[in-house]
Amino acid sequence: MKSFIRKKLPFIMIAIQVVLIAGILLYIVPGRYRLYDIVLYDASEMMPQNPLIGYAPPAENPEDCDKTDLVFILLTLSELEPQEGVFDFDAIEAKYHIAEYREAKKHAVLRLVCDKPGDTQHRDIPDWLYEKTADGRDYDDPSGKGYCPDYSNAVFIEAHGRALRALADWCARDSFVSYVEMGSIGQNGLWTAFPAAGGTVPADSVRTQYQRQYAECFPAEGQIRLLNSPGASATDKSGNWNDVLGAPLEASQWIRENLDTQISDAGEEQTDTPVDESGDVIEKKTLDDYLSEGDASPWMTGPVGGGLTQVIDMDQLLMENLSDTLAQIRSSHTSFIGPVCPDASRQDTNGSGMILRNVGYCFYLSRLQTTVDFIRDDLVFSLSFTNVGNAPFYWDWPVTMYVFDDQKECIREQKLDLSLSRLLPGTTVTATGTVPYSDSLLKGYSVGISINSPDGRNFITLGQKGVVPGPGGIHKIYRYRQ
Repeated sequence: MKSFIRKKLPFIMIAIQVVLIAGILLYIVPGRYRLYDIVLYDASEMMPQNPLIGYAPPAENPEDCDKTDLVFILLTLSELEPQEGVFDFDAIEAKYHIAEYREAKKHAVLRLVCDKPGDTQHRDIPDWLYEKTADGRDYDDPSGKGYCPDYSNAVFIEAHGRALRALADWCARDSFVSYVEMGSIGQNGLWTAFPAAGGTVPADSVRTQYQRQYAECFPAEGQIRLLNSPGASATDKSGNWNDVLGAPLEASQWIRENLDTQISDAGEEQTDTPVDESGDVIEKKTLDDYLSEGDASPWMTGPVGGGLTQVIDMDQLLMENLSDTLAQIRSSHTSFIGPVCPDASRQDTNGSGMILRNVGYCFYLSRLQTTVDFIRDDLVFSLSFTNVGNAPFYWDWPVTMYVFDDQKECIREQKLDLSLSRLLPGTTVTATGTVPYSDSLLKGYSVGISINSPDGRNFITLGQKGVVPGPGGIHKIYRYRQ
């Protein structure tokens, strides 16, 4: 009999373990399976106003900047360094109302220029630098009156480099300046614009020296995004700007030559759904796909901006020519428009609103799935974010998930492994969040999402239908009730 028991004992123990496990599963699993869920969300029909995109009116006009996140500082070299070695940032901050804009948590687009045509004869380089060089030309032509320096002068190039470094140091004090447009050469800093008479176009070797100065002062790994001027050679992760939006021929040529975007004869981007030989829809590629294939367009890694053309009346751009203007903005994947843009009296018009709905990024949570990881004993959230805007977001601001219990106390705060800068328009990226399982979750919990700037000054509003951000920019996007 004892021998029989010894032989059967292992089987008896296994049976007992099976019964115990089954009992545990009967107790645990049904409750936890109630936490399984899949929710699909809709994007809002209205594009939320968000940081770092939209209109960038001239900073010297506060009334035009009241409702915008961005302001535009068109800074002359004579303003920056009125006396040799003296950089007058106090006067600059006063003229452009920078203290007020910082207080309002706005951001700036900055362009340094050495030749800004005007109604009267003048120079936009300081007198001391003119006396050291004095080899440029005064001009008076249809663009206006001004002075075109000799950009190839070695003394001028060296002085420009010193001034640019001082400007970069000032910009690095905080996160106020977010975009720098490569200017300095040509009228209004546009490398392809020179006086009709006597304006010498710099050689490629000269342009390269200025471009190198900008790249050194505003490196790609920094927080300030550098935008190339048309006429400058392409650089890694730099964007592109031009003040021609709304001008059909000029804008289409600029987009083709500088942004590598396929444009149809009507001036619109090709948007047909791609299919393979079998007729199956080809999934949209991510930025990583484009980069690995060596087929990324410049706008995918660097922002696009610029002003509306001044050749066509603003009211015409916003009304009769609106469809062409919108097509160019979509095709160029523009993130901001300035300094020429609708003023305060036009910003609330239908045409202006339609333009804003086509500028920049727009993220929303398109799908949420909850599961239970029984091995790690976690409640797992799969969060799918989609960019329904027309441009990427060029910074990797942290995306944070919050879990609140039924008493609205935060029991979990977790940074998600999600790179916003790789979320191209029309694409979706999924990130995973977790919270340790406890029976209290069955009583009810909620999930929040926030996207905040690293310095905490700004947050991104998700384009989530029926959801508005609360304190700290947290969007309550999901609630489980018993």
